[in-house]
Amino acid sequence: MGFGFVRALAVLHRTFARSGLGKRAYVLGRFLTCPFLAVVDAIPEGARVLDIGAGHGALARLAAEGGAALVVAVEPDLRKSLPSFRHPGVAFVAGFDEALAGTFDAVTVIDVLYKIPMERWDELFGRIRERLAPGGTLLLKELDPEHRWKNAWNRAQERAANAVDLTLGRSFSYENRRQLEARLARLGFVDFRARDIGRWYPHAHVLYSARRPAP
Repeated sequence: MGFGFVRALAVLHRTFARSGLGKRAYVLGRFLTCPFLAVVDAIPEGARVLDIGAGHGALARLAAEGGAALVVAVEPDLRKSLPSFRHPGVAFVAGFDEALAGTFDAVTVIDVLYKIPMERWDELFGRIRERLAPGGTLLLKELDPEHRWKNAWNRAQERAANAVDLTLGRSFSYENRRQLEARLARLGFVDFRARDIGRWYPHAHVLYSARRPAP
């Protein structure tokens, strides 16, 4: 599934047209600096999607436009989840992923993992595995900690975001692709893939994917 850059901008413009200037600027900035469309392209057509740490719902809205049957957008920051948009293909849940039951064809986690202390990662991935239907896909978008200069810029930007309380959490935890592959394999995921999607972006974006084994 997927569509082009200009159409995506138009979708986000319509979606957030009635939001305040600050939110519209934030959503636009996130879209221009994060390759959301590469994630949308990786979501299976007609999938039921769980988006963990959905923020204002930009990825959820684009996934719904791109052909997902339903996107459940989970966001614990009430400043983002409660006043956000409403769309028949997107269901917002104001809270943490533990509040959900049921299974999904895909789970997306976009720039969330690094905000969680590393000792809690296994617990999170365990819950994700339980939320995935057999054969379902985990799509994890994080930054490459081995890219020296882009990682330094990321750290400086994160300090600034923490100073103005833009996001929840104060952790700054990353694993490289070999460590993530080993962790996910240990937790029962298969078909691990890592794809660099950060070319021309100020950050070293990597899209990781893995599946819950089919029976």
